Amino acid sequence: MRKALLALASLLAGLALADASATKTFTVTVTGSESVTIDIDPAILTVDYSSSTCSAVDRFCAWYPTIIYETNYATNRKLVASATTSHPILSVVLEKQGSPYDNPFTPSWGYGSTPGYWAFVGAEVALPSAGQDIVYGIQNGKYAIAPKLKLVFSTTPPAGTYTADVTFTIMAQ
Repeated sequence: MRKALLALASLLAGLALADASATKTFTVTVTGSESVTIDIDPAILTVDYSSSTCSAVDRFCAWYPTIIYETNYATNRKLVASATTSHPILSVVLEKQGSPYDNPFTPSWGYGSTPGYWAFVGAEVALPSAGQDIVYGIQNGKYAIAPKLKLVFSTTPPAGTYTADVTFTIMAQ
């Protein structure tokens, strides 16, 4: 009788365990990763106003950087540029180049298919210190723009040294 009760108890315990379950949640975090690089190599950042990179007649000096931007976000991102200058007669203008650099593109060493599109109308835009949208609609990839950056004087500048700090930032749209 005792053996029968133990067998019956084991059978019922086995049935009860058959109805038991456990759940564990496993999580994978994908970290957002973005970068922006201003590639100006091999240009010299300090020039003389009477040099070949400047036009004293039109009162500007120009550089041709490649702005490389990368994101792993699949949602729309944007590239924003801002500039601060050492003197009020100096401003910074970003100008679209013609072919083959007239649009945001995927360089041969880049990846992705959504480099975005220009966020401003016209050939050029002045960069304020608060920031100006440059490219919209960027998604998952490594891309570039190759604009002309012009440091423009509103009047003929007196002798001295003038500087401009230009910042490019990739962020949520």
